[in-house]
Amino acid sequence: TGSEATWAIVLTDTAERRKLGLGSREAVPDLAVLDPEMVRELPARLTADTGLDALAHAVEGYTSTFHNDFCDGLCLQAARLVFAYLPRACADGSDMEAREHLQNAATIAGLGFGNSMAALAHGMGHALGGVFHVPHGRAVALFLPYIMDYTLNNGYTRYADLARFAGVSQAADVLAAGRDLVQAARDLQARVGQPARAAALGIDEDTYRGALETLCDYAEMDTQILAAPRVPDRSELEQLFRC
Repeated sequence: TGSEATWAIVLTDTAERRKLGLGSREAVPDLAVLDPEMVRELPARLTADTGLDALAHAVEGYTSTFHNDFCDGLCLQAARLVFAYLPRACADGSDMEAREHLQNAATIAGLGFGNSMAALAHGMGHALGGVFHVPHGRAVALFLPYIMDYTLNNGYTRYADLARFAGVSQAADVLAAGRDLVQAARDLQARVGQPARAAALGIDEDTYRGALETLCDYAEMDTQILAAPRVPDRSELEQLFRC
């Protein structure tokens, strides 16, 4: 989707098996060309990975503690577009209307969270991707619903705006609307074949448990964790990885 190219470069340290997010004004492009014809033949699996990454950018950009007037509207619209068009693009790669709207969503979400920050799902996803070589969007999307549940359990209410704007909830209660957003994200992921558990990524349970300390170390050192609306302590972070 190219959305992260609006502000940062992510590099992989193969020796330490970790991902590093590096930001610089020099990484900001002068021009971005969006042509849906270029992704007409993108396989459904890659379409799902990149589309769900865009959704994570929108959700975390809107709910980041660094959120502001410049990111809010962009993130809301990006989330609505992903919910509406990602299933169509995955089902039919030649649906050019869906392709166009998803390219727009990815770019809009990039501009949105580029003005705030991503959060815990990205921090954990970076850790998982570096250690187990899981594609970025797939890793981040794995954690997103769990992170939203964890944050809602602390009474966080800003997810309700996203749920209502995306048209996935009409609940008057803000926490109920937030729960609807989590369920809508899980439903969307199921529709496009996103794994819901680390085991479904082909990761052996004993190997995963053996890597928990490293996963937690890398997530705690990731810049994205700083902007999470609920920041876990070490035991909570380990529990989230176990979940």
